Amino acid sequence: MGPRPRFDVLAYREPRPLPWLMHATTPLIRHLVLPRVLKVRSLDWPAADRARLASTLGPGRAAFIGPNHPEFMTDWMLDKEIASRVSPLMAHWASYEIVNMGPFVQAFWLSQNLIANAPGGGGREYSLRWAALGHGVLLHPEGTATFHARMIGTLVPGIVDMAWECVRRSRESGPPLEVHVVPITWALPFTRDVGGPLAREMAHVERALGLASGDGMAIERRFGALLVHLLERQCREQDVTPPRLDPAHPGSAYFDAQDACERELMARLVERYGMPDGPPERAVHALRRAIRERAPEDEARARLDRRRVFEIERLRRFPRAAYSGATLTQEQIAETLKRIRCGLMTRTLADRLHAVVPVPVAARAGHIRVPEPFAIHREFIDGDDGDAARAALLGALRQRLQDAVDRLADEVEPVVAPYRRANPLAT
Repeated sequence: MGPRPRFDVLAYREPRPLPWLMHATTPLIRHLVLPRVLKVRSLDWPAADRARLASTLGPGRAAFIGPNHPEFMTDWMLDKEIASRVSPLMAHWASYEIVNMGPFVQAFWLSQNLIANAPGGGGREYSLRWAALGHGVLLHPEGTATFHARMIGTLVPGIVDMAWECVRRSRESGPPLEVHVVPITWALPFTRDVGGPLAREMAHVERALGLASGDGMAIERRFGALLVHLLERQCREQDVTPPRLDPAHPGSAYFDAQDACERELMARLVERYGMPDGPPERAVHALRRAIRERAPEDEARARLDRRRVFEIERLRRFPRAAYSGATLTQEQIAETLKRIRCGLMTRTLADRLHAVVPVPVAARAGHIRVPEPFAIHREFIDGDDGDAARAALLGALRQRLQDAVDRLADEVEPVVAPYRRANPLAT
């Protein structure tokens, strides 16, 4: 008898939903994981918003549901809670690294109707079939967690492409379906002053990354100093010119230094691999591909260049437009610390576990809203003109998500405002 075949993390396996097991996990998520582990202690989801989502599901309808993606793990559990209230057999897309973590883990996630985004897999075909049954398919169009509560990132076109294809197939094979793309947004503000927990979180980051301690500083000043010291550290590690900033009073010069660091990193990469085509967010993917192709020539250089690409992406996730206002919310400070922890701190087992389950620093309240869905069956255009129409729909989806996030931010501002802090990076 030969050796057992090695488990292939990249191999796609179709979901095998077990309704009884999917129902059994609902109380666990609702009463333990969300309130205790992820500290979402209450959930505000108005009946009208819930009805708006429910109206796109059921016989004769196909819904592709696209929430914003401000967190890892919490979003996933909110996805499951939403499904349990409107369509318990809903399918959900997830990273293949999570679904295919191992044979037993994979079997569980497939039983929960999770679709692994394995390259070259059959998730698209499964989604089209499952959506046509009326259960709905949920996927986050931003692709990966952004840790940006108030900013919608660039969208991946899959959600619109699948909805478009669903309309086309239903018209060819009949009966025609009502097909919707349904945006969903949520906000998770803290319920009290969390200065103490934020100070402890910053202390942990400072120790783990070898940064100067900010003990005794006000929260906002400590946050600014931490970012300055971190930028200096990252520049030294990537062999680029570190900035000269006053950690106690960085002001808007911080963003100038960050921009200069990004430009130098990009120049080093372009010098070796050439200028990639396309928009900035796609250029990074092209550079990563070029590094992979040339890695056999010099593996040490490839490792350095991969770190440089990662650093460019990390810097872009802290944009001037989002973080240079007169004040910062507790939530903005907390989400920035989570991005740092999940991206740079993986040496200890505790930090690796935290990257999988980023536990927040304190209790929060969840607020869910469902803006107007897109009726794709009314927008559908066959032939070559469909490409432009799909692109326009993707842009409209991003704008509708952003508008909904902005409205929700205004709704929760009375809870957030008392704990705003002066921004040490204000322009």
